[in-house]
Amino acid sequence: MNCKQLMNMTPRILFCLVAILNAQPAIACSVCYGDPNSPITKGVEAGVLVLLGVVVGVLTLLASLLLFWMRRAAILEGADQDVEEANAVV
Repeated sequence: MNCKQLMNMTPRILFCLVAILNAQPAIACSVCYGDPNSPITKGVEAGVLVLLGVVVGVLTLLASLLLFWMRRAAILEGADQDVEEANAVV
């Protein structure tokens, strides 16, 4: 590494050192650290359950759509084979 590259990196290195040395400990919010029976905590838990229900519902609908398409493709493929057999007989 030459001197010019080192001089270009010096401000970045200094910024990283200052940021690391000036770090403060994180303090948890009242939901994470507080009373598990508080209304805020119960609201967050209800929100998580609602979002989980939405995700499960969407994934269920996608799986149902995939199964519908698979059945429909099988039915259409069978109908195409019947038409081809009928044309071969005639």
